[in-house]
Amino acid sequence: MPSQPNMNLGLSPKYLRLILVMVMALIPTLVDCSINKANSNHSANYEASTREILDIATGRMQTIWNMKQRIFLQLTSKGKSPLGGQAPSKQEVEMETYHLMYELAANLSVVPVKELEDPLLRRRVQRLSKLQLQGLRPRNYEQAKDLLRAMRNFVSGPLVCTFEECTTRRPLAMYPHIVNKNMRAKHYEDLVLNWFSWRRAINDKDTAKSTFIDYVRLLRIAATYNGHVTPSRTWYLHYDTENFQAEMEAVVWEIMPLYRELHAYLRHEVQVTYPKADTKSDGAIVAPVMDQILSQDWYPHQFFRTPHPSRQHQLPSVHRRLEEVLVTPVKINKKAAEFFESLGLNHISDGFYDRYSRRMNDDEGGPDCKSQVYYFPPDVALRYCPKLDYKKMMQIHGTMAELQYNIYKRNLPFGLDTEPCPGFGSALAETVVLASGTARHLHRLHILLNESLTEEQSLNRLFRMGVHTLVAVPQYFINDKFLVDVMDGRIGVKEYNCAYWRLQDKFAGVQPPALHSSKDFDPDFKFYRGMNPETSNTKKFLSEILGFQFYRSFCLVSGQYKPGDAKFPLHNCDFYDSKEAGDMMREMMQLGASRHWRDVMEIATGERKLSGRGILEYFAPLFTWLKERNKQLDIEPGWDADDLCRKE
Repeated sequence: MPSQPNMNLGLSPKYLRLILVMVMALIPTLVDCSINKANSNHSANYEASTREILDIATGRMQTIWNMKQRIFLQLTSKGKSPLGGQAPSKQEVEMETYHLMYELAANLSVVPVKELEDPLLRRRVQRLSKLQLQGLRPRNYEQAKDLLRAMRNFVSGPLVCTFEECTTRRPLAMYPHIVNKNMRAKHYEDLVLNWFSWRRAINDKDTAKSTFIDYVRLLRIAATYNGHVTPSRTWYLHYDTENFQAEMEAVVWEIMPLYRELHAYLRHEVQVTYPKADTKSDGAIVAPVMDQILSQDWYPHQFFRTPHPSRQHQLPSVHRRLEEVLVTPVKINKKAAEFFESLGLNHISDGFYDRYSRRMNDDEGGPDCKSQVYYFPPDVALRYCPKLDYKKMMQIHGTMAELQYNIYKRNLPFGLDTEPCPGFGSALAETVVLASGTARHLHRLHILLNESLTEEQSLNRLFRMGVHTLVAVPQYFINDKFLVDVMDGRIGVKEYNCAYWRLQDKFAGVQPPALHSSKDFDPDFKFYRGMNPETSNTKKFLSEILGFQFYRSFCLVSGQYKPGDAKFPLHNCDFYDSKEAGDMMREMMQLGASRHWRDVMEIATGERKLSGRGILEYFAPLFTWLKERNKQLDIEPGWDADDLCRKE
């Protein structure tokens, strides 16, 4: 923390004297007798004073939660809060939270944690005394927020003219405009034009690169306040693991044989569809095409062929039945809530839907709106997306998992009422998303006639899921590793671009569409999205990997996954109504951040490390098919990328 923090935590002189008592108690006692008794008294003084600090901070946090409640209620009250007056802005809430966390961490930094006997109190101090961006001094914090807004604008701002003149067409944003254009594009030249146009727009006068450099400088400063010589220790703060990046990399290599087979098959499809891409039979896939592949994971007119492309083997359309059976988004919400009730978790009452559930306006969130959970204990609330389709049905199951998590962790003291590490809650949500999308669960909802797909349909679905998951996971890791290696000084400024492409080559088999130099700066738009610790690529990586680990465990304990039994494969597991799975989920949710995340994950998995086994077992039938199909096509998995980045 800063050497001269702002101590205005709302402490009276009485409490400041208590803090002074704690500091003075650090001086070793010189009294010869009753050493143990003296130490016990010191410990009691530390604990009493620490609780005083945390009680005052909790009161201030409750004020912030009340502000969040007013914001939620305002959203359906035409700008006026039903509690009276104008509701505060999100920016006001953010700054109040920053000042509280900054000042609290400064005060807790003098607490001798090892002297605290209460393990929960120790845990609270450990969690709250070290910060990421909120550990920056006010001026630096404001600069960091400005830089994050600039990088968000790289993604969602209307910056790109894909034609020479922009007078007749409005500039486009990378997301959603260019991403959607790429998804529908049929010509390689269009993909390449869009790829270059966006990078030229954000890197005019080295804007993107200089923004990134300034942001990394602030991340390094934040690390020094935590006493971290290695800046990535602060980036990985709540993973509390020595060399967490090495653990993630081990998982990437664990699933790499499956990725290589999928990559080889997709590369063959690229050669057939885009001959102008000049893709070599043993080479990498060019970045604009790989971006399109990711965008087409569930697009019905994708350029790559599924394992069984004929019409009778395509996945059944459930949209009409969804509208007939579930009728409204409200009914979908209640069906999603029933999933958790079947596990023995909290019942969501009609009173909750009346008081704390709000429908988003039709013009909010765009075509891909996402439901949101609000946390202002003792209450939680839901704003739900009004769209009615298969994807939104699965997503609302994930949102309901977040709602359940908030209901359980609100009973914990401030500082422990959160997930044990970033991405843990999303991993739990991922399990229910996977289960709710299975044929077995859709049959339970009377949307599908049968509880399983045909073998051909099942393989096509697994292939789509594979493109969605397996192509994305290495990208999360690459973006995270690039940032951390820069932050820790392993990559210098002059090496940025070529180092980025070396990572793309090594872990994903992706290369630029033309010769680039170290003067360019080519990371994709998802890289910039991951600059905020709250939406980091680290968090997304963990939620995917741990989500499949949890899913495997829930499916095994529920009896819905029986390895070796074709009637109960992992990819069609629906653990609905499993009280055993529910007990695991509830126990993990109730713990919040009171225990190390490895202790919490062990409750379900019996393991204390990330593993790719869940993914490998889920996609096992696809892995088998890919190996056989690639052999038939005489395709060799693996790649040898061209050297398309040169130092200047």
